[in-house]
Amino acid sequence: MATRGRTTLVVGATGRLGVAVARALATRGDKLVLTARDDAKLAAISRDLAAPHGAAPPYVRADLLDPDAVETIVAGVRSEVGRVEDIVLACGPFPRTPFASLRREDLLRTLTVHAIAPLLLVQALAQDLAKANGSVVALSDAGVTRPYTNHAAYLTAKGALQTGLRALAVELAPDVRVNMIALGIVADPEADADPLRTHRLATRSPLGRFGTPDEVVHVVLALLDSTWATGEIWGVGR
Repeated sequence: MATRGRTTLVVGATGRLGVAVARALATRGDKLVLTARDDAKLAAISRDLAAPHGAAPPYVRADLLDPDAVETIVAGVRSEVGRVEDIVLACGPFPRTPFASLRREDLLRTLTVHAIAPLLLVQALAQDLAKANGSVVALSDAGVTRPYTNHAAYLTAKGALQTGLRALAVELAPDVRVNMIALGIVADPEADADPLRTHRLATRSPLGRFGTPDEVVHVVLALLDSTWATGEIWGVGR
């Protein structure tokens, strides 16, 4: 198992799953650097994590759509903690793009946020990761292999991320491990306001329910700590 107290960069730290991952890492004693595009949300999450854990983790505001986002994040890492040892990619958003109205801009935006910027960020921090025998864990989507409607741009981008990170797993071995989690549907009480729709979707699962953020966190921590796994895509949620 990996040593606790590592320095971990959480990308997409203001999203529902990013927050849950950051909280779990802080609870187990890891040092964090948070990054996302919303400065106010980052500040609030940092303050929230400071209460039980003694020190507010530093954060770097960056929008992955910006051409200089990777440079901004790396500069923030250097100024705040020096270097990182692990990275968790919990990038959003989850745009609805019906195929009939799909535009070039939709594909460019989702590919940039979900694949291009994350891959370039791992590249930029590869020496940090290698020195620490570090790990990259990315959240992907089960829809890459079991597609659903109205999200062609998002699923295309997640597919590109999976292929790119599998390539990086080979490029960066044996010093850095790179793994992904292909998520099924995770319950979102705020977004899933229609109980009939929620029930209909849940019944498609053999388990008869959606997943929870805590269940996702469990798998993220397992992959961060699994020192004999790289290039894997763990499917979670049916």
